Amino acid sequence: MLDNLRADTRRLLVIKSKPFPWYVVESLLFETGYQAVVLHRIAHWFKSHRIPALGPAVARLNQFLTGVDIGPAAEIGPGLLIVHGQGIVVGGHARIGSNATLLQQVTIGSPSPDRRERMPVIGDDVFLAAGARLIGAITVGDGSFVGVNAVVTQDVPPGSRVVLRGAVEVTPRRDAAEGSAAAGGSNPTDVRPP
Repeated sequence: MLDNLRADTRRLLVIKSKPFPWYVVESLLFETGYQAVVLHRIAHWFKSHRIPALGPAVARLNQFLTGVDIGPAAEIGPGLLIVHGQGIVVGGHARIGSNATLLQQVTIGSPSPDRRERMPVIGDDVFLAAGARLIGAITVGDGSFVGVNAVVTQDVPPGSRVVLRGAVEVTPRRDAAEGSAAAGGSNPTDVRPP
């Protein structure tokens, strides 16, 4: 546990500019992502040493204090960095490699409550952007990047980039275009008050 916490603390240098020990003190007091990592390490220690009730209790405290829900049985390698941790959910059977980065609203879990053991295995040096969803018994290879709001339900090879290519079509509202023409506007997207 302490080796993992040391590696987690060293990863803070990615987002912190203050020298040791000030960046650690500041992170313990004010960074919910770092607080979530520390509390998960404690919860996982209790769970892995089969001390009843304390692992889940610390995990619920983690969720209450930071908004990050990580199952105490989740196996997470050293160097975990959580940035803006609010809304992150990591299922209890998930496995995450070393030096992973998770942003807000990431979900790593099973496709349904009755298949809880079917959770993702995530490699080393993986970046999960805001809103990424990794669902089911999939493997995400080392060095992969999963983009904003991407939903991943199949294996991702090492060194891959997964992005959501959703298109948003922006068109003027019909009543706005008619109102613009009545007001003397020549451009249908040029909306002026009557």
